[in-house]
Amino acid sequence: MPPILPSAGRLWARRGASLLRSMLAFVAVDTQREIFRIALPVSLESTVQLALGFANQVIVGTLGTATIAAVGLANNVLFIGILCLNTLGAGCAILASRARGRGDEIAVRRIVSFFIGFSALISLVLALPLGLGATPFLRLIGSNPEIAAIGGPFLTLVAFSLPLITLSVVSSAAFRSIGRARIPMIVTIPAIALIPLLSWLFVHPLGMGVVGAALATLVAQGIRAVVLFGLLVGSRWGLRWAWPSLGQGRDLLREVVPLVLPLFITEVVFSGGVFLFALLFERLGTQELAVFQIVSNLESVFITASAGLHYAATVLVAQAIGRADSPGVWLVSRLVWRVGLTSAAIFGLAFALFAFLLPVLYPNTTPQVQEWAFWAILLNALFQPAKVSNFIFFGTLASGGDTRFLLLSDVVTVFVVGLPLAWLLAFPLGLGLWGIFLGRLLGEEAVRLALFLWRYRSGRWFRLEARPAASD
Repeated sequence: MPPILPSAGRLWARRGASLLRSMLAFVAVDTQREIFRIALPVSLESTVQLALGFANQVIVGTLGTATIAAVGLANNVLFIGILCLNTLGAGCAILASRARGRGDEIAVRRIVSFFIGFSALISLVLALPLGLGATPFLRLIGSNPEIAAIGGPFLTLVAFSLPLITLSVVSSAAFRSIGRARIPMIVTIPAIALIPLLSWLFVHPLGMGVVGAALATLVAQGIRAVVLFGLLVGSRWGLRWAWPSLGQGRDLLREVVPLVLPLFITEVVFSGGVFLFALLFERLGTQELAVFQIVSNLESVFITASAGLHYAATVLVAQAIGRADSPGVWLVSRLVWRVGLTSAAIFGLAFALFAFLLPVLYPNTTPQVQEWAFWAILLNALFQPAKVSNFIFFGTLASGGDTRFLLLSDVVTVFVVGLPLAWLLAFPLGLGLWGIFLGRLLGEEAVRLALFLWRYRSGRWFRLEARPAASD
């Protein structure tokens, strides 16, 4: 007869393992609830915002193919500024979430107040020269006279929306860090809904052309920024203003610069790469540039449906780091990625189906533009899981403070691999439009995902915050 003790030991081991699985399942369910509580409002807000922006592009598109190309090129310039300034929102979210994770609410208020003042200064410094020199800038970067003449006045006005957008981004990041992700959604959706309505009014009945579309953007972004900031500092759902002292400000600046500066440069590299890809398409011709703008704007609506997962990873991973909870860091980051792959598959299919609506959405473009855009949409839809994975890993690694690696990876994927491969395939090898799309997808997205996976699995991307030792 076998001994009783080992058998009892195995029984208790099985019971213990079963109990542990039950506890982990509970933790996973609870973590999933937190993920969706942040991700769903952000995704809905971002998707509606992009969808309304796409509707605005359709309105502008009624003015012709050259207008689509010119406004798209101007928006790519603005996109560089927005992405770069969005890093201030990311830095605010990371530092405020870490402070909240360790239970320091005073530090949360101080961090948010500092970022609002700091971001206002930086955004004004960038917006003023761009707004005052928009048309010469477009000529300087090689735009043909027709594109510069149409896009210059548009860019002049929308450049002054940069400080407003930045204020909205930082205020939204603060709300998400304190667990109130629905407030930015509730404010943003009706405010941005004004853009296509005002754009139609200004462009057609009032006959203002592309300038009317830019004015509509400026008005709507102003309303959004004022309401969000007012709710943040003047309502019971927000935070009391707590401007840091001179010494505290210096300490925050020393913490902010190493975190945000590599992110800022990373976004310059990434968005600059997007702009250079647009210039490659323009070199092929106006029709090719119009295809790129149509595909990019339509794709952004569907890929942004998963954008909330990026913010969920940023906030929840940062909170786990603030709690010095290493298992929590791995648990939440893996769960967010798993949800992201499912989301990418669903919305990637939806993106592909929209290719059949191009004749309805862009009736004033040529049949050649519609045919090229149809196949380009299907090609890009195949890479949705890789693209969604990349921006989830970007948020995860940034929360761990691994911003220098993010900068290095973008330099490699954009300038060492992506752009050279796109140029090689498009021009020396004669693939034209398809060479640029393939070069960007293979050389940029696929290589970036490989680098992110390697870094994530190494575990060298985060360090837990120090906590006082517990007394016996």
